[in-house]
Amino acid sequence: MVDISAIAGAIAALKGANDIAQAMIGLRDAAAFQSKLIEFQGKIIDANASVFAAQDERADLLRQIAELDQELAKLKAEKRKFDRYELKDYGDNSFAYELKASEAHGEPIHRACSTCFNDEKITILQFSHKSEGQDWYDCPRCKKNQHFGTRVRRESYRSHGSDF
Repeated sequence: MVDISAIAGAIAALKGANDIAQAMIGLRDAAAFQSKLIEFQGKIIDANASVFAAQDERADLLRQIAELDQELAKLKAEKRKFDRYELKDYGDNSFAYELKASEAHGEPIHRACSTCFNDEKITILQFSHKSEGQDWYDCPRCKKNQHFGTRVRRESYRSHGSDF
């Protein structure tokens, strides 16, 4: 916000200069006229100083607005990046963020680590191995080993005639 006191100071100085100018019109004495002229010039200088201060503050505010606009654009771009993903439930209390098919734009559909995602980082999970019906993935950033899918116990295999 522009400093109201700087504007008020400029207005007061200009009003004072106007009052002095009005007084000068009525003076016929050269010495009195010279004294009022000096006073008048002082008020004009004060008004200029107040105007310059207001201009400096305005320039600072415009610079701050430009910086905030840049920061806002950066945050919006970052939000768009995260909005491309949705949280998916893969069963057995296993969750990950997955790239939405509508947002892939040529990228393969992949899973992102939920821990990293909550830390505002998108880290693509890397397949590790398959075990007991679950897919296991590693996060290269946070080093978590995550399972996806419902675990099938070995007893279940035996009951269905499997040799496991």
